[in-house]
Amino acid sequence: MKQFEEFVLDDWVEYTQKQHWRTIELKLDRIRDVWANMDGSKPNFVITVAGTNGKGSSVSMLDAVLLQAGKKTGAYTSPHLVRYNERIKINGVPVSDEEICLGFCAIEKARKSIPLTYFEFGTLCALWVFIRNNVDIAILEVGMGGRLDAVNMIENDIALITTIDIDHQQWLGTDKEKIGAEKAGIIKPGGLVVCADPEAPVSIGETASRVGATLFQVGVDFVVEDRHDGISWSCNDSALSNEWKHVEQINLPLTGKYQIRNFAGVLAVLALIEKRIGVTTDDLRLALQSVNIPGRCQVVSKEPELIIDVAHNRQSATELAKFLALRPHTNSQSGKTLVVLGVLADKALKEIIGEIMGSVDIWYLATLGGDRGQSAADLLRKLAQVNREISPHRVLKAAIFDSPVEAYNAAMSDAAKTDRVVVFGSFYTVGEIVKHTNMLTT
Repeated sequence: MKQFEEFVLDDWVEYTQKQHWRTIELKLDRIRDVWANMDGSKPNFVITVAGTNGKGSSVSMLDAVLLQAGKKTGAYTSPHLVRYNERIKINGVPVSDEEICLGFCAIEKARKSIPLTYFEFGTLCALWVFIRNNVDIAILEVGMGGRLDAVNMIENDIALITTIDIDHQQWLGTDKEKIGAEKAGIIKPGGLVVCADPEAPVSIGETASRVGATLFQVGVDFVVEDRHDGISWSCNDSALSNEWKHVEQINLPLTGKYQIRNFAGVLAVLALIEKRIGVTTDDLRLALQSVNIPGRCQVVSKEPELIIDVAHNRQSATELAKFLALRPHTNSQSGKTLVVLGVLADKALKEIIGEIMGSVDIWYLATLGGDRGQSAADLLRKLAQVNREISPHRVLKAAIFDSPVEAYNAAMSDAAKTDRVVVFGSFYTVGEIVKHTNMLTT
């Protein structure tokens, strides 16, 4: 049997998935104890990002702007699309296998008999890497919820809450107010928090008030508009310098109108911290010219048009449906829409596909593995039920496959040049296909 020092990254990924009897365990006591055993400390400056959708995009935008401003950044996100290393980045670049393995070794020595989940191992490793590299700013994406998420053991200097919707009900609650309260758990007493959800749950404001934090709410404390000459953002709060009170004519090269909401929250965070860290609106403009966020309403190729999106809950799938509706077939009005779909078993299928179902001609259903996975056959049964509820007279055309790659290959083989192939439903669905095809690197 290999010694831990001999483990390669694949060994560690497999090992860390087996060290806790639950895949998800929302508690902070165990991870705090291990971090203390590692003599862990707080990074120099911390931005914590929570929310149902938009977290990854917001982290990417923040990272790009802060890098442009000359800061050494560490960004922690999850899940990954292709390689585990994508979760831990220094200055926008995934760290090496070797550094991650060193981090996992340090955690294993420190945890003794304390059980940790896969996500907790990853969070500790990211923090260890950031401290080791002495980053100026650590941007930490919450995995699930906020209050009891592993990331929340670290005190933040400012919190960003993106849009809130129904997801992970079995852990976070069954309505937006309860979920919002969990997300608001990242707000620190006397701290700063930005909320980018124009329809934010009341519980977020209540939490900020209760702990004496200063809340900046989109639509209340700052506003964003999509104008003919670009995006306009404004906030008249006296805490902001004149340079940041009105920022206009911003070109955001990201697809999907929802990215404007994410951008609004990102800009608010930067405006509030610019005096402490030194970032200018010129840094903002330059960084946004080249920002790229894979797997978000991403048009990969044409003839047939191929669109990939990691949408996996109601809100994100609704935004994908809006994107498709605003983007008619570019090659022909008679083109069909072929969908490659793989969804985890604990997701509410009707909420995910409700808005898009009427525009789909053929479904290519994929089996997803793992503890939360779902067979294509089970997915087909659920799809048929949703079809009966939403469109009882519509003939359902669907085929099942053993993997996302097989479903994708079949869809691309069947598609005419005038058709559109859309891949969505899960990070795992998109990730397997991206890895197999190298579509984002060719």
